[in-house]
Amino acid sequence: MWPLYGGGFGVAFAQACIVYYTAATLLHLVVPAVAPVASVQSGKTKPGQELREARSSIGPLAVKAAVWTLVERMHASGHGLLYSDPVFSSWSNAAYALFTIIALDYLHDTWFYWTHRFLHWAPVYRNIHLMHHKSTVPTAYCGYSFHVVEAVIVFANEVIVCYLLPVHMGLHRVYHMYTTMIHVGGHAGYEMAPFIPSLEGFLALLIGGWQFPASCLNTVRHHDMHHRFPNVHFSLYMTHWDRLMGTEHKGYSDAVEQHFSGKVKGKGVAAPVVAPAG
Repeated sequence: MWPLYGGGFGVAFAQACIVYYTAATLLHLVVPAVAPVASVQSGKTKPGQELREARSSIGPLAVKAAVWTLVERMHASGHGLLYSDPVFSSWSNAAYALFTIIALDYLHDTWFYWTHRFLHWAPVYRNIHLMHHKSTVPTAYCGYSFHVVEAVIVFANEVIVCYLLPVHMGLHRVYHMYTTMIHVGGHAGYEMAPFIPSLEGFLALLIGGWQFPASCLNTVRHHDMHHRFPNVHFSLYMTHWDRLMGTEHKGYSDAVEQHFSGKVKGKGVAAPVVAPAG
């Protein structure tokens, strides 16, 4: 049986691939076949697109595995704020683990927003990020379908956080497996909110029901619109950075409201027509 962490690059790469391709296959092939889904897309995928996306994800998955291996070596040599004490040995340890997850969400979201803006700087976009935007109607296999240089930039935060707050090694690995699934889900092409698994989403669902998550948390539609309109929607988990920086599409709120009002009434809603941002 593989260890959760400490097994080196081979184990880390296998973990990343299993999580990524299993999640992508479930969301792209299995879920739409067994459950009604509400598309958020206006367009069709290109012939052979899924295979292209799946193949071009291998390099970034290798980069992610290399990052995980580096974190293992940092822990072994005493670098950073990594620890391996039992998470549930006390209530305080368990509470800190929950705090860590929320902190990682906000740190990851901030890192993703600003590096994503950098990736849309014309010279970088043309030579690096354009590879990801070849999929204007993305599929779940598109999550990590990007340049390996972009992978280094995006995944660097998984090392940086080890110096910002104490992080349990097991939690670090499991959390970043989870972020892999979030990237996959964000490209699924149909809406999963408010059932996107996150602590913030769970709390929002308890507090505000169907409507509240749409106002502060990301949806699949949010990132899918970014593939149609690349000058908007750079965030990952939450919408506050896009709102603060003026990069939220003007038609996004209305489109989400239309979707969720249909959900409340028990109806499926087709993708609303959204005009280009202007």
